Amino acid sequence: MRYYTARMAETPISVPHNIEAEQAVLGAIFIDNACLSEIAPILKSPEMFYRASHQHIYEAMMSLSARGAEIDWVHVSEEVRKQGALEACGGADLLNAYLSEVSHAVPSAYGAGGYATIVRDRYVLREVVHSTGEIRAMAMEETRSPQEVIETMERKVFELAAARYHGETHNFLALLNQVIEQQQTMKDWRASHDSHILPGLSSGYSDLDQFTTGWKSGELIVVGARPGQGKTSLALNIAENVALSTHERREDGKGGVLLFSLEMTGTEIVQRILCARAGVDLRAAKLGIFHGDDETRLKQAKAQLANAQIYIDDSFTLNMSEIRSKARRLKERADIELIIVDYLQLVKDNEKLDRHLQIGNISRGLKALARELKVPVIAAAQLNRGVEQRSTREKRPMLADLRESGSIEQDADQVVMIYQQIAEDGTNAPGQDSYPVDLIVAKNRNGPTGDVHMMFHRRFTRFELAARALPSDFARTPA
Repeated sequence: MRYYTARMAETPISVPHNIEAEQAVLGAIFIDNACLSEIAPILKSPEMFYRASHQHIYEAMMSLSARGAEIDWVHVSEEVRKQGALEACGGADLLNAYLSEVSHAVPSAYGAGGYATIVRDRYVLREVVHSTGEIRAMAMEETRSPQEVIETMERKVFELAAARYHGETHNFLALLNQVIEQQQTMKDWRASHDSHILPGLSSGYSDLDQFTTGWKSGELIVVGARPGQGKTSLALNIAENVALSTHERREDGKGGVLLFSLEMTGTEIVQRILCARAGVDLRAAKLGIFHGDDETRLKQAKAQLANAQIYIDDSFTLNMSEIRSKARRLKERADIELIIVDYLQLVKDNEKLDRHLQIGNISRGLKALARELKVPVIAAAQLNRGVEQRSTREKRPMLADLRESGSIEQDADQVVMIYQQIAEDGTNAPGQDSYPVDLIVAKNRNGPTGDVHMMFHRRFTRFELAARALPSDFARTPA
């Protein structure tokens, strides 16, 4: 029997394996060559088998399948010989006898996928044993930094997680029937509900919801703006709207929003939300200065927000591994409905990589997180300085202004940009308490693009819909 021995361990550790499952997989392929198409996405490499002879046999089977050759004893034995692995399998006579035995390991190919899953899971557990030994050895070396050890551990965890994932190739007709069924279900559901209820999660702004039809599970939404133009305020307003409407969507007491704030503390976040809700001057409230009924409105806002399901993580240094781990735990515990990251360029990644590659890794990681947890993820992002350097009439932001990486634009399902409107005389009003802004829906993978007219109240950091309605020609060309 083969052993993995971790450094510093006193005795060998017998690693997980299941020889019977391995034999069943190989036997199923002999019985029905076609089942290899079901097995291959699960057992992606021969190394997933524990027994060395099984690795060589499986590799031979995959080679024969790639050439379109028949997978039987004669061909497999000959392929093993060509690979120079005959002696590793005990020689020609012993190999042929073993192949005959394996072919009778199962009565049929039914259940091949289940056998392959067992083999794969044992492989993953073996790699966990091996990796923990390596990590422990690294940690014992005084020349290694904690960051280096942690990065190695994270990489190995991601690799093992990927080993357990295998996608599926779907039949178009089956998917077509599924889509028709979903549409009919939505039609029936709408017939028995308020016609204004969205199929996705409402932002709290009806004009924006008309473009998005609500944010849906698996979507990555990027909110882009230059510093100081309100991307954090918009994210917090949306978080507040979603959290306060949770009880309208569900009765189990769960749901809500997880907010990762990499720039502001938890108390700063809560103070912003409270003042925005109460309509109280944020700066004055920080200084303890209140006018008129400010304190009464703050008490009322506190009562309204007391049960708001907003979970705030204000760790100033976070990487995707930490974000993923924390989000998974809260999804399991509270079944959160929305994740917000403020902001994307502050998330840590491998510093040895170029910055645009780091940002690409982060944007893909957030998209993968949205799909894995089946929730929408909103990520605030900074725009390039190029917006400010353009002439006055051309300061309207574009997708190309997303800072440091085109991957953000590629990975996002929707991109919303905040644009402070310019007056006809070419000036804006940064000193005013309230002024008009446009939310530019610059990309919308499954819907129209266009502008949402808003008012931004700087004193209490709140976005509200402008009085004017959307134009009648609302439906525009999708991105």
